[in-house]
Amino acid sequence: MNMKFFKWANNAIFSTRAAGVYMLLFAISIGAATFIENDFGTSSAQKIVFKSWWFELILCLFGSSLISNIIRFRMIQQKKWPLLTFHLAMIIILIGAGVTRYFGSEGIMHIRENSLANSFLSAESYLQFEVRQNGKRYLFDEPVLFATLGNNHLKRSYLIGNKEIGFETLDFMPNPTEVLVEDPAGIPILKVVIGGMQGRQEYLVKYKDHVNIDGTVFNFGNPEEPDAINIQYENDSLLFKAPVTLSQMVMATQRKDTLAGGMYHLLLLRSLYSSGSQNFVIGDFKPKAKVEINSSSNKMTGSSVGAIRVKVHIGDHEETRYVFGTQGQEGTPQIFSDGTTGLAVSYGAKSVQLPFFIRLRDFIMERYPGTNSASSYASEITLTDKNNNLNHDQRIYMNHILDYGGYRFFQSSFDQDELGTYLSVNHDAPGTLISYLGYILLTLGMVLTLFDKKSRFRRLSENIKKMRRTNSIIPIAIIAVFFSWATPARCETHLTTVSLEQADRFGRLLVQDNQGRLKPMNTFNNELVRKLSRKESLYGMTADQIVLGMNASPEIWNTVPLIYIGQHEEIKKILQIDGPLAAYVDFFDEQGHYLLESYVKKAFGAQPRDRGAFEKDLLKLDERVNICDMIFSGRFMKVFPIPDDDTYSWQAPNDDPHQHNAVSANAFVQKFYPAYQPTLVERL
Repeated sequence: MNMKFFKWANNAIFSTRAAGVYMLLFAISIGAATFIENDFGTSSAQKIVFKSWWFELILCLFGSSLISNIIRFRMIQQKKWPLLTFHLAMIIILIGAGVTRYFGSEGIMHIRENSLANSFLSAESYLQFEVRQNGKRYLFDEPVLFATLGNNHLKRSYLIGNKEIGFETLDFMPNPTEVLVEDPAGIPILKVVIGGMQGRQEYLVKYKDHVNIDGTVFNFGNPEEPDAINIQYENDSLLFKAPVTLSQMVMATQRKDTLAGGMYHLLLLRSLYSSGSQNFVIGDFKPKAKVEINSSSNKMTGSSVGAIRVKVHIGDHEETRYVFGTQGQEGTPQIFSDGTTGLAVSYGAKSVQLPFFIRLRDFIMERYPGTNSASSYASEITLTDKNNNLNHDQRIYMNHILDYGGYRFFQSSFDQDELGTYLSVNHDAPGTLISYLGYILLTLGMVLTLFDKKSRFRRLSENIKKMRRTNSIIPIAIIAVFFSWATPARCETHLTTVSLEQADRFGRLLVQDNQGRLKPMNTFNNELVRKLSRKESLYGMTADQIVLGMNASPEIWNTVPLIYIGQHEEIKKILQIDGPLAAYVDFFDEQGHYLLESYVKKAFGAQPRDRGAFEKDLLKLDERVNICDMIFSGRFMKVFPIPDDDTYSWQAPNDDPHQHNAVSANAFVQKFYPAYQPTLVERL
């Protein structure tokens, strides 16, 4: 009976059919996680799916079924090397993912220019506790994952000295915001609105508050201070005195007045008060009110604030309060005390120390001249390891990382003033190596399958050959129909067509791309056109003809639809375009302002983990627009080597002559291009 049950369980759980079911469940889970992430944020997708016990169980069962099938079908004994390699690759990749999941760590390091850093903030969130008792200090933490969805309850009890400290999370609120609510037993409260770095910002100022908001001090109901905005509530009226003269504009009527400093004036709601350094609006006022905390959105992004309502008891003393925090940032502690023992609780990232220092010497930003968008950015750093007597200079930029001591540093983002950098930190050497081994075996398995006479690929190839011999006209007809559909409609605009002979000569040139690699111009042109339009050719022209025509006659080609705008409806709405392709001029208004500028700037300022489908599509589209601008200006054509250049850089015709030391080379290039372009146009 036991033997029969074992065989039944083995066939039911570890069979090939079961492996297929696990793969299907995996795919369904990934799809569900995508919808959860879109509506509630990455943290909810991780909590409900990716870091759940049942998702890990599916992966473990799938890996076990692969091992079972290796034994069941005797792949080693029967020398089924391609199939065996595939199975081993998948097993090793799963092991690598597990090592990364449980032993890897990651985070963000922020460094300002000419500053040192030897720590980074963890990507994982923690509840951090600091207890002070009898002159002693105790530190400990709890890893947590709070999200809009899922169970956020946590209860712990600690014995510190001779006193028991209890902690319990009662609720989690995503994106908390303070709301004014009328209360007969309340106090006067103002809502102050200012325009800050993050746009419109609102602050609630209570009666008897003395607060500094973005450099402006608001003193409400207290004795006067000479450098503050002094506000008084008397006889059902709000009065204020400013230290300087302010201009007042009533938003509803646009009426403007000048209010002298040093004397009281009537404080009007929804009016803009401004001076050279102070700008504010009193958005609301309630004479009897209280402040409640409500959620403004269920979706948690990487920069969203979360509020945890916690209950703490220290001995017989008990308090309930909100603790606020943000993923990837250190939390602000809330202090609980019974008079003799103090407990500080904070929620957010934990500082992780490194065994070495990194100094940012310089942050370098390069921009596209046409749209002023960031084309690339890099960090010039110096790594100092005193234990190994090491000083190492390196540039970190896209696809070029710093790898040292098991830590890998990637260029992630930058400060808006371009004087600081954010580096992504990954510490997962074992998991990465194991995963790479799995990918190598997977590639090897694919190669072996192509040469295996018994493989399904070989049998499929033989079947296709038989079909060709018996029904050769059918695939020909299908191909003809496909190409009739795939051929794009010709543009009604009279395009500048470069001859195939001239385009072929142009395609033979050697060019240096943005990564410093040398390649034929023909290869480079094909890459450019594919990036621009996702097509190999357009309007019956080759990539060489298109690129050379754009460069020769930009005034004609900038009205031709050739930039793929994607499927995102919000982008189409901004550009007011319905089709799949847009012309270069469609991205600028009548005054020449770039329509996507504010959206692109906001997308670049966001951390990569916070960029949704709109931001990702937007940045890809911005790159296409700037590639188009580079072709029109000739800056794509880096075909001139710079003599005696230490970086082995090549130069384009319209490069800044002062950015290189090769003055004579620049002089030649600057004379060549103005002569080449009109000559090319004359021969069209």
